[in-house]
Order: sequence, then structure tokens, then C-alpha cells
Amino acid sequence: MMIAAGLMAIASCTDITPIDVDDIPQKELYKRDLKKWAEEEETLRKNKADSAAIAEENKKLREAYLADLREYKKSKHMVMFGWFAYWNPTSPDNTFSLDHLPDSVDFVSNWGASWNLSEEKKAQLARLHEKGTRMTVGWIIENIGDGLQNKPEGGWSNEPYKAVEQYAKAICDSIEKYGYDGIDIDYEPQFLSPFKQGNHCGDWSDPWEKNKALISCDQEANKQYENHFFKKIREFLPKEKLLNINGSIGWIDPQVADVFDYFVFQSYDRTYQVWESTAIKLMQQQPKVKAEQFIYTETFQTKPNNANQFFKYASFVTQNKGKAGGIGAFHINEDWLYGPDYKNVRAAISVMNPPFNN
Repeated sequence: MMIAAGLMAIASCTDITPIDVDDIPQKELYKRDLKKWAEEEETLRKNKADSAAIAEENKKLREAYLADLREYKKSKHMVMFGWFAYWNPTSPDNTFSLDHLPDSVDFVSNWGASWNLSEEKKAQLARLHEKGTRMTVGWIIENIGDGLQNKPEGGWSNEPYKAVEQYAKAICDSIEKYGYDGIDIDYEPQFLSPFKQGNHCGDWSDPWEKNKALISCDQEANKQYENHFFKKIREFLPKEKLLNINGSIGWIDPQVADVFDYFVFQSYDRTYQVWESTAIKLMQQQPKVKAEQFIYTETFQTKPNNANQFFKYASFVTQNKGKAGGIGAFHINEDWLYGPDYKNVRAAISVMNPPFNN
């Protein structure tokens, strides 16, 4: 009896009459949702189109800005230069990234590892070139072969003038291969070398074939090989490439001074006035050299106070228009730290080339 009653109870519980669903309201709700979904899809499409249009407009504005920047670099103005130290695009420290240089910097010299550029360096150099900023390569030159890994087949010739030409050609080939914009010759025969006895000049004490000395250790004599070298570098470099020289400007033979684009004075620690007489004398001895080819530089290397007073260099070259072509800094990228964000370099550029007031 109890089993029968239980079965009857189960039967009665499962005998449920389904609730009638009104199909008309369901269809209306579906139509409403379809409209809502369509509106959302149209909004999304429009947002994407607007974003694409904004991106395209920003791209055009960026391209126009870069074009204007490149034209500015070609115009007559006072230049900003710097030796860029320890270039490393993959470093987490932006001090070593070219991407953070102020856009108005005209050219820098790669001070350090110069060849066998990584893909990251090639990409960063390409972005630098988009701004019209140029990068030269530079190192101290004393003997034939300095600073190069590539040698001619059979080595450097034992005939001096041929070896000089081989060296000049190898340098220019490497500049072209790696996309540099020229060379900044570090010419320091008047300065003591920390790496050897004597000055930063050729090793002339042994027979020439051993060291293949190039740079004279005398201010007035024994200039034939270095003069030939300077002339051959200019000959082998494309016309648009820079041939700059820094250091012992007063030791350059005036007969070959006209091959250079810029003469860079190492007028560190606010000694710029000391070098004025050197500039004047060189122009007197070689009339083809003009004042706008002279660049006065400060050193920022571990010297934040020098960076913070860099504006004095800008004031010096602008007080008497025509006395110089611009200014620069050794380890210019340290102003990323001292400025910060290159504040001192930006301020100096504004002093030399005041922005237009709209």
C-alpha cells in the first residue's frame, strides 16, 4: 500500500503542465536585441575607422615634422654636436639610447665600439637619420691600421704612401658599409698618451715598417704622411659625408686644412677663450677656412657642474656672431642624467637658435 501511494505521489509530481510562452513578446525582444547589436557593431566600426583616421593623421603630422626638421638641419644655423659614449640600444638606461637625444642635435660622433652594428643599433641609427641627425665615427689615430679590424689582403703595404691610401680607403669603406655619416678624426699629437710613453702620435722610434707611423709628433715638421692621409680621406669620402677633426687643431698643416668640414676644439672646463687665437691663426694661414667651421666643446664626463653651466658656451658663441659655427659636449648623453632629459643641451640650442614666436 505504501509503495503504491509513493508511486502515485511521484506520478502526480511529474505531471506538470508547462507554462505557455508568448511567442510575440519573445520575437519583439529578439528584434530589439538585434537592433542593439547592430548599433554596437556600427559604433565599434566607427571607432575603429576614427582610430585609423587619427593614426593616419598623426603619421602625416609626424612625417611633416620630420621633413621640417631635416630642412632645419640643412639651413644655416649654429650647430649642436656631441660625442656619444657607450651607445647601447638594449640597455635599460636611456642614457645610452640615441632615441632620447634632442631632435635639434645636428650630429654626434660614436665614441666607442664603432663597427659590426647590431640590428638594434642599425634600427636606432635609421630613426636618428629620419630626424636629419648625423652620426660620425671617431677614434684616436696614431699609426696606420688603428681602429680597424679589416686589413687589405696581404696586410698593409710597406710602401708608406700606398699604406696611407689603403688605410684611408678601408676607413671610408667601413663608414659606407655601416651607414655612418663621416669621420671625426681624434687628432691629439700635442697631448700625452695614457697608454704609452709620449704623446698621441705615431710610433716613429722603430723602423717605419714595424709600426707604420702616421701622425707626426712635431707641430711643424714630418707632416707628409698625415697630410696625404687627410687628403685621401676627403677624396674617398662621398661629398655629403663629414670629415671633422678634433684635438690639436693648432698642429694641422694649414696646407691641408681646407679638406675638413668642422674643427672641434676640446675647450673643456670653460677654456673656450684660450682657443680663439688658434682659430684666428688658422683662418689667417688658410683663407678657405671660415669661422662657422669651428665648434667649441665642453666635457660632461662625470662633471654635472659643467653640464649645468653649458649655457655659457652658447652665450660665448652668440655674443659675437660669426666667431664660431656651434658648440658641443664630450659624453653629451650624460646630460640625460644631469639635466635631466638633456635640459642643458636643449637650453643651449635655444640660446643659439631662438625659436620663432608665433
